[in-house]
Amino acid sequence: MKRSSIFCLVLLVITASITVITLPAYAQTPVTNPKGNTTTAYDLLEQEVNQTGVSKSTLAPLAIATDLPAYNQGDTIIMAGHVRDPENATAVTIKVISPIKNLVFIGQLLPSADGSFTKTFAATGPYWKDAGNYTITAQYGLYTNATVQFHYNGGDGSSTITKAINATYGLQSGNQIYNIPYIIKGGTVSSMNILAQQYTFEITLNTNSDGSITVTLPRNMIDSKVPPPANPDANLTGAKIDTAGLEDSSFIVTVNGKQVTQFSETKNQSVRILSIPFHNGDSKIDIVGTVAVPEFGPIADLVLAIAIVSIIAVSAKTGLRFMPKYRTLNITNIIQLHKTKL
Repeated sequence: MKRSSIFCLVLLVITASITVITLPAYAQTPVTNPKGNTTTAYDLLEQEVNQTGVSKSTLAPLAIATDLPAYNQGDTIIMAGHVRDPENATAVTIKVISPIKNLVFIGQLLPSADGSFTKTFAATGPYWKDAGNYTITAQYGLYTNATVQFHYNGGDGSSTITKAINATYGLQSGNQIYNIPYIIKGGTVSSMNILAQQYTFEITLNTNSDGSITVTLPRNMIDSKVPPPANPDANLTGAKIDTAGLEDSSFIVTVNGKQVTQFSETKNQSVRILSIPFHNGDSKIDIVGTVAVPEFGPIADLVLAIAIVSIIAVSAKTGLRFMPKYRTLNITNIIQLHKTKL
Protein backbone atom coordinates (compact mmCIF):
# COMPACT_ATOMS: atom_id res chain seq x y z
CA MET A 1 0.00 0.00 0.00
CA LYS A 2 1.41 3.35 -0.97
CA ARG A 3 2.18 5.96 1.66
CA SER A 4 -0.24 8.50 0.13
CA SER A 5 -3.07 5.96 0.09
CA ILE A 6 -2.46 5.14 3.74
CA PHE A 7 -2.55 8.84 4.65
CA CYS A 8 -5.84 9.36 2.81
CA LEU A 9 -7.41 6.34 4.49
CA VAL A 10 -6.28 7.46 7.96
CA LEU A 11 -7.65 10.96 7.31
CA LEU A 12 -10.98 9.49 6.23
CA VAL A 13 -11.26 7.34 9.38
CA ILE A 14 -10.44 10.27 11.69
CA THR A 15 -12.96 12.52 9.91
CA ALA A 16 -15.69 9.91 10.22
CA SER A 17 -14.90 9.36 13.91
CA ILE A 18 -15.02 13.07 14.71
CA THR A 19 -18.33 13.30 12.88
CA VAL A 20 -19.74 10.50 15.05
CA ILE A 21 -18.45 12.19 18.19
CA THR A 22 -19.68 15.69 17.49
CA LEU A 23 -23.05 15.09 15.85
CA PRO A 24 -25.96 15.46 18.32
CA ALA A 25 -28.37 12.62 18.81
CA TYR A 26 -31.04 14.66 17.09
CA ALA A 27 -31.05 17.79 14.94
CA GLN A 28 -33.73 20.15 13.77
CA THR A 29 -33.96 23.02 11.32
CA PRO A 30 -33.83 26.19 13.46
CA VAL A 31 -36.88 28.46 13.52
CA THR A 32 -36.43 31.59 11.39
CA ASN A 33 -36.98 34.84 13.26
CA PRO A 34 -39.32 36.99 11.14
CA LYS A 35 -38.06 40.15 12.87
CA GLY A 36 -34.49 39.72 11.68
CA ASN A 37 -32.00 41.10 14.21
CA THR A 38 -34.68 42.55 16.49
CA THR A 39 -34.97 40.81 19.87
CA THR A 40 -38.62 39.87 20.32
CA ALA A 41 -40.70 37.60 22.50
CA TYR A 42 -40.55 35.13 19.60
CA ASP A 43 -36.75 35.21 19.79
CA LEU A 44 -36.73 34.70 23.56
CA LEU A 45 -39.15 31.78 23.28
CA GLU A 46 -36.92 30.14 20.67
CA GLN A 47 -33.87 30.51 22.94
CA GLU A 48 -35.78 29.00 25.88
CA VAL A 49 -36.88 25.96 23.86
CA ASN A 50 -33.40 25.38 22.44
CA GLN A 51 -31.81 25.50 25.92
CA THR A 52 -34.29 23.28 27.79
CA GLY A 53 -36.13 21.26 25.16
CA VAL A 54 -39.53 22.44 26.43
CA SER A 55 -41.25 25.81 26.70
CA LYS A 56 -42.53 27.09 30.04
CA SER A 57 -45.81 28.00 28.37
CA THR A 58 -46.61 24.28 28.06
CA LEU A 59 -46.22 23.72 31.83
CA ALA A 60 -48.81 24.38 34.52
CA PRO A 61 -47.85 27.10 37.04
CA LEU A 62 -48.15 24.51 39.84
CA ALA A 63 -48.85 20.78 39.57
CA ILE A 64 -48.97 17.90 42.07
CA ALA A 65 -49.63 14.14 41.91
CA THR A 66 -49.65 11.18 44.31
CA ASP A 67 -47.86 7.88 43.80
CA LEU A 68 -51.05 5.80 44.19
CA PRO A 69 -54.78 6.43 43.76
CA ALA A 70 -55.70 4.76 47.09
CA TYR A 71 -54.14 4.07 50.51
CA ASN A 72 -54.68 2.02 53.65
CA GLN A 73 -54.05 2.92 57.27
CA GLY A 74 -50.33 3.27 57.96
CA ASP A 75 -49.38 3.83 54.31
CA THR A 76 -46.89 6.52 53.38
CA ILE A 77 -48.35 8.91 50.83
CA ILE A 78 -45.78 10.18 48.35
CA MET A 79 -46.59 13.43 46.60
CA ALA A 80 -44.53 14.95 43.79
CA GLY A 81 -44.92 18.26 42.02
CA HIS A 82 -43.34 21.27 40.39
CA VAL A 83 -43.50 25.06 40.46
CA ARG A 84 -43.07 26.59 37.02
CA ASP A 85 -41.59 29.89 38.25
CA PRO A 86 -39.85 29.27 41.59
CA GLU A 87 -38.88 32.28 43.72
CA ASN A 88 -36.16 32.37 46.36
CA ALA A 89 -37.29 31.47 49.90
CA THR A 90 -40.92 30.95 48.84
CA ALA A 91 -42.32 27.72 50.27
CA VAL A 92 -45.11 25.50 49.01
CA THR A 93 -47.86 24.99 51.61
CA ILE A 94 -49.44 21.53 51.62
CA LYS A 95 -52.86 20.79 53.17
CA VAL A 96 -54.77 17.49 53.29
CA ILE A 97 -58.55 17.71 53.78
CA SER A 98 -60.69 14.70 54.81
CA PRO A 99 -64.10 13.81 53.25
CA ILE A 100 -65.83 15.61 56.13
CA LYS A 101 -63.70 18.75 55.54
CA ASN A 102 -61.34 18.25 58.49
CA LEU A 103 -57.72 19.34 58.17
CA VAL A 104 -55.67 16.16 58.69
CA PHE A 105 -52.25 17.43 57.60
CA ILE A 106 -50.50 20.73 56.98
CA GLY A 107 -46.86 21.43 56.16
CA GLN A 108 -44.46 23.48 54.06
CA LEU A 109 -41.51 22.67 51.80
CA LEU A 110 -39.04 24.56 49.64
CA PRO A 111 -38.89 23.47 45.99
CA SER A 112 -35.51 22.81 44.41
CA ALA A 113 -33.84 25.34 42.12
CA ASP A 114 -35.61 23.91 39.07
CA GLY A 115 -38.99 24.02 40.86
CA SER A 116 -39.46 20.29 41.48
CA PHE A 117 -40.35 18.85 44.89
CA THR A 118 -41.50 15.69 46.65
CA LYS A 119 -43.20 15.24 50.03
CA THR A 120 -44.13 12.20 52.12
CA PHE A 121 -46.64 11.96 54.93
CA ALA A 122 -48.20 9.01 56.76
CA ALA A 123 -51.89 8.13 56.71
CA THR A 124 -51.99 7.30 60.40
CA GLY A 125 -53.11 8.67 63.73
CA PRO A 126 -56.39 9.92 65.21
CA TYR A 127 -57.22 12.22 62.28
CA TRP A 128 -57.09 9.38 59.75
CA LYS A 129 -60.29 7.46 60.49
CA ASP A 130 -62.89 8.38 57.88
CA ALA A 131 -62.97 6.45 54.63
CA GLY A 132 -63.49 8.36 51.41
CA ASN A 133 -61.83 10.79 49.02
CA TYR A 134 -59.17 13.05 50.52
CA THR A 135 -57.95 16.24 48.82
CA ILE A 136 -54.40 17.57 48.79
CA THR A 137 -54.10 21.29 48.16
CA ALA A 138 -50.77 22.91 47.29
CA GLN A 139 -50.44 26.70 47.59
CA TYR A 140 -47.53 28.75 46.20
CA GLY A 141 -47.70 32.47 46.75
CA LEU A 142 -51.03 34.24 46.98
CA TYR A 143 -52.76 33.07 43.83
CA THR A 144 -51.18 29.83 42.60
CA ASN A 145 -52.69 26.56 43.78
CA ALA A 146 -53.25 22.99 42.64
CA THR A 147 -55.22 20.02 43.97
CA VAL A 148 -55.24 16.25 43.68
CA GLN A 149 -57.48 13.61 45.26
CA PHE A 150 -56.87 10.09 46.56
CA HIS A 151 -59.05 7.47 48.24
CA TYR A 152 -58.42 6.38 51.82
CA ASN A 153 -59.92 3.08 52.96
CA GLY A 154 -60.36 4.22 56.57
CA GLY A 155 -58.79 3.22 59.87
CA ASP A 156 -59.19 3.08 63.64
CA GLY A 157 -56.88 6.00 64.41
CA SER A 158 -53.94 3.93 65.61
CA SER A 159 -50.37 5.01 64.82
CA THR A 160 -48.91 2.45 62.43
CA ILE A 161 -46.54 3.45 59.64
CA THR A 162 -45.27 1.67 56.54
CA LYS A 163 -41.88 3.28 56.12
CA ALA A 164 -40.59 4.63 52.83
CA ILE A 165 -36.94 4.86 51.76
CA ASN A 166 -35.82 8.26 50.47
CA ALA A 167 -32.45 7.92 48.70
CA THR A 168 -30.34 8.84 45.66
CA TYR A 169 -28.79 6.43 43.16
CA GLY A 170 -25.57 7.42 41.37
CA LEU A 171 -25.85 6.23 37.77
CA GLN A 172 -22.86 6.52 35.44
CA SER A 173 -23.62 6.77 31.72
CA GLY A 174 -20.84 7.68 29.32
CA ASN A 175 -18.58 10.19 31.02
CA GLN A 176 -21.24 11.60 33.35
CA ILE A 177 -22.71 10.53 36.68
CA TYR A 178 -26.43 11.22 37.17
CA ASN A 179 -27.77 11.42 40.73
CA ILE A 180 -31.27 9.93 40.58
CA PRO A 181 -33.47 10.77 43.61
CA TYR A 182 -36.12 8.19 44.44
CA ILE A 183 -38.60 7.24 47.15
CA ILE A 184 -39.67 3.62 47.47
CA LYS A 185 -41.97 1.73 49.78
CA GLY A 186 -42.57 -2.00 49.78
CA GLY A 187 -39.04 -2.88 48.71
CA THR A 188 -35.54 -1.68 47.89
CA VAL A 189 -33.68 -0.68 44.72
CA SER A 190 -30.97 -3.11 43.57
CA SER A 191 -29.75 -1.17 40.55
CA MET A 192 -30.58 1.45 37.93
CA ASN A 193 -29.30 1.39 34.35
CA ILE A 194 -29.72 3.33 31.14
CA LEU A 195 -30.06 1.17 28.00
CA ALA A 196 -29.34 3.74 25.33
CA GLN A 197 -30.05 1.62 22.25
CA GLN A 198 -33.50 0.74 23.63
CA TYR A 199 -34.12 4.29 25.01
CA THR A 200 -34.89 2.58 28.30
CA PHE A 201 -34.29 3.38 31.96
CA GLU A 202 -34.21 0.11 33.91
CA ILE A 203 -34.82 -0.32 37.64
CA THR A 204 -34.29 -3.68 39.39
CA LEU A 205 -36.07 -4.18 42.71
CA ASN A 206 -36.26 -6.42 45.75
CA THR A 207 -39.89 -6.27 46.88
CA ASN A 208 -41.45 -7.51 50.12
CA SER A 209 -45.00 -6.14 49.69
CA ASP A 210 -47.14 -4.14 47.31
CA GLY A 211 -45.74 -0.63 47.02
CA SER A 212 -44.52 2.08 44.69
CA ILE A 213 -41.44 3.95 43.58
CA THR A 214 -41.23 7.66 42.78
CA VAL A 215 -38.20 8.44 40.64
CA THR A 216 -36.88 11.76 39.32
CA LEU A 217 -35.52 11.46 35.76
CA PRO A 218 -33.32 14.23 34.31
CA ARG A 219 -34.44 15.17 30.81
CA ASN A 220 -30.82 15.26 29.63
CA MET A 221 -30.55 11.56 30.55
CA ILE A 222 -33.85 10.22 29.19
CA ASP A 223 -36.94 11.86 27.74
CA SER A 224 -39.98 11.04 25.64
CA LYS A 225 -41.08 13.26 22.77
CA VAL A 226 -43.75 13.26 20.07
CA PRO A 227 -42.11 12.18 16.78
CA PRO A 228 -41.59 15.02 14.29
CA PRO A 229 -43.42 15.06 10.93
CA ALA A 230 -41.95 12.81 8.26
CA ASN A 231 -39.18 14.51 6.28
CA PRO A 232 -38.14 12.56 3.13
CA ASP A 233 -35.27 14.99 2.47
CA ALA A 234 -33.81 14.29 5.92
CA ASN A 235 -33.97 10.55 5.23
CA LEU A 236 -32.02 11.00 1.99
CA THR A 237 -29.35 13.24 3.50
CA GLY A 238 -29.06 11.31 6.78
CA ALA A 239 -29.87 14.43 8.84
CA LYS A 240 -30.54 13.85 12.52
CA ILE A 241 -33.50 15.15 14.50
CA ASP A 242 -33.19 17.36 17.54
CA THR A 243 -35.76 17.05 20.35
CA ALA A 244 -35.60 20.76 21.21
CA GLY A 245 -39.07 22.16 20.65
CA LEU A 246 -40.84 18.81 20.24
CA GLU A 247 -43.86 18.17 22.45
CA ASP A 248 -43.63 15.76 25.37
CA SER A 249 -45.16 12.33 25.05
CA SER A 250 -45.88 9.80 27.77
CA PHE A 251 -43.27 7.25 28.74
CA ILE A 252 -44.09 3.58 28.21
CA VAL A 253 -43.78 1.83 31.58
CA THR A 254 -43.58 -1.92 32.07
CA VAL A 255 -43.41 -3.85 35.34
CA ASN A 256 -41.98 -7.36 34.95
CA GLY A 257 -42.52 -7.07 31.20
CA LYS A 258 -46.19 -6.05 31.41
CA GLN A 259 -47.20 -2.55 30.36
CA VAL A 260 -48.91 -0.47 33.04
CA THR A 261 -50.88 2.75 32.65
CA GLN A 262 -51.68 3.43 36.30
CA PHE A 263 -48.75 5.69 37.05
CA SER A 264 -48.60 9.42 37.69
CA GLU A 265 -46.19 12.07 36.47
CA THR A 266 -45.23 15.66 37.15
CA LYS A 267 -42.59 17.53 35.15
CA ASN A 268 -40.76 20.76 34.56
CA GLN A 269 -38.13 21.92 32.09
CA SER A 270 -35.35 19.88 33.72
CA VAL A 271 -36.87 16.68 35.12
CA ARG A 272 -39.81 14.32 34.87
CA ILE A 273 -41.00 12.66 38.09
CA LEU A 274 -42.80 9.32 37.76
CA SER A 275 -44.64 7.42 40.50
CA ILE A 276 -45.07 3.76 39.58
CA PRO A 277 -46.94 1.13 41.64
CA PHE A 278 -45.77 -2.49 41.85
CA HIS A 279 -46.83 -5.76 43.47
CA ASN A 280 -44.99 -8.04 45.86
CA GLY A 281 -42.68 -10.24 43.80
CA ASP A 282 -42.10 -7.74 40.99
CA SER A 283 -38.41 -7.31 40.24
CA LYS A 284 -37.97 -5.02 37.23
CA ILE A 285 -39.40 -1.73 35.98
CA ASP A 286 -38.62 -0.40 32.50
CA ILE A 287 -39.31 3.20 31.54
CA VAL A 288 -39.14 3.59 27.76
CA GLY A 289 -38.75 6.96 26.07
CA THR A 290 -37.59 8.25 22.70
CA VAL A 291 -34.30 9.94 23.71
CA ALA A 292 -31.45 8.59 25.87
CA VAL A 293 -27.81 9.42 26.47
CA PRO A 294 -25.22 6.97 25.08
CA GLU A 295 -23.96 4.27 27.42
CA PHE A 296 -20.27 4.85 26.67
CA GLY A 297 -20.01 8.40 25.35
CA PRO A 298 -17.72 9.97 22.72
CA ILE A 299 -14.52 8.52 24.21
CA ALA A 300 -15.50 5.04 22.97
CA ASP A 301 -15.74 6.31 19.39
CA LEU A 302 -12.35 7.97 19.74
CA VAL A 303 -10.77 4.75 21.04
CA LEU A 304 -12.29 2.84 18.12
CA ALA A 305 -10.89 5.36 15.63
CA ILE A 306 -7.40 5.14 17.16
CA ALA A 307 -7.54 1.33 17.02
CA ILE A 308 -8.49 1.34 13.35
CA VAL A 309 -5.74 3.82 12.47
CA SER A 310 -3.18 1.74 14.40
CA ILE A 311 -4.15 -1.46 12.58
CA ILE A 312 -3.84 0.26 9.20
CA ALA A 313 -0.43 1.71 10.09
CA VAL A 314 0.94 -1.62 11.36
CA SER A 315 -0.32 -3.53 8.34
CA ALA A 316 1.24 -1.01 5.96
CA LYS A 317 4.61 -1.13 7.72
CA THR A 318 4.90 -4.88 8.20
CA GLY A 319 3.08 -6.10 5.12
CA LEU A 320 0.56 -7.91 7.32
CA ARG A 321 -2.41 -9.21 5.33
CA PHE A 322 -5.91 -9.63 6.69
CA MET A 323 -7.07 -11.82 3.82
CA PRO A 324 -5.31 -15.10 2.97
CA LYS A 325 -3.57 -15.40 -0.38
CA TYR A 326 -5.22 -17.78 -2.80
CA ARG A 327 -3.56 -19.29 -5.92
CA THR A 328 -5.17 -18.16 -9.12
CA LEU A 329 -6.19 -21.14 -11.28
CA ASN A 330 -6.20 -20.73 -15.04
CA ILE A 331 -7.81 -23.14 -17.48
CA THR A 332 -4.57 -25.21 -17.81
CA ASN A 333 -4.43 -25.74 -14.04
CA ILE A 334 -8.05 -26.87 -13.96
CA ILE A 335 -7.57 -29.40 -16.81
CA GLN A 336 -4.40 -30.79 -15.18
CA LEU A 337 -6.21 -31.12 -11.83
CA HIS A 338 -9.05 -32.96 -13.51
CA LYS A 339 -6.65 -35.44 -15.24
CA THR A 340 -4.92 -36.12 -11.92
CA LYS A 341 -8.24 -37.11 -10.31
CA LEU A 342 -8.98 -39.44 -13.22
